[in-house]
Amino acid sequence: MEKENQKLQASENDLLNKRLKLDYEEMTSCLKEVMSVWDKMLTMPGRSKIKLDMEKIHSAVEKGVPRQQRGEIWKFLVELHQLKHPFPNKQQPKDTPYKELLKQLTSQQHAILIDLGRTFPTHPYFSSQLGAGQLSLYNILKAYSLLDPEVGYCQGLSFVAGVLLLHMSEEEAFKMLKFLMFELGLRKQYRPDMTILQIQMYQLSRLLHDYHKDLYDHFEANEISPSLYAAPWFLTLFASQFPLGFVARVFGKSS
Repeated sequence: MEKENQKLQASENDLLNKRLKLDYEEMTSCLKEVMSVWDKMLTMPGRSKIKLDMEKIHSAVEKGVPRQQRGEIWKFLVELHQLKHPFPNKQQPKDTPYKELLKQLTSQQHAILIDLGRTFPTHPYFSSQLGAGQLSLYNILKAYSLLDPEVGYCQGLSFVAGVLLLHMSEEEAFKMLKFLMFELGLRKQYRPDMTILQIQMYQLSRLLHDYHKDLYDHFEANEISPSLYAAPWFLTLFASQFPLGFVARVFGKSS
């Protein structure tokens, strides 16, 4: 019975962790008809071989993603993207298994450990020092630092990985982070020279100038540059400064 009890305890812990992970407030509730659309798409036999109506999928994303299914839907959206846009093999990172990366040592350990307590400190899944949430987050960040030595670990990545971890398992979150960084090109803004981040700041400044001139002039008059307020937006995909319900919607549109 001991093994059965251990399995039961593990199952109960999984359920508890899932409840803890999804303990955040949604921006808006998901309509039943939209939930039905997602249910049909997720349970469709051979969905990877069927040409799906992308307008219908984009419309469903706009209308909302059920919190309980958010991780599965993000993985589904990634699957569709990869079918439509095969990633060139020459740009792929080394295909080192996640468990093998975890066995290695990283020179980024100190920086990662410092940021664990700063990442969603009030969220129940991450609030316990070196609890389940922080340990899983550490594993993901450690593995990524070893997979991508050029970027290693950069401040902001803990929030990106943290959002993913709230909606899926540790290894699935690592795979999703790898997709965002390499296939969607997010890693460019974390490179040591930060050139891409500076370009993004300039682009934001130009958009403000062209579409919100009064706000742009106010910022200029008070010497407020985009780097003073927008750097965390880009480096954390808004996760460090906005409610999780909003951030989850941003991530859904990024997948």
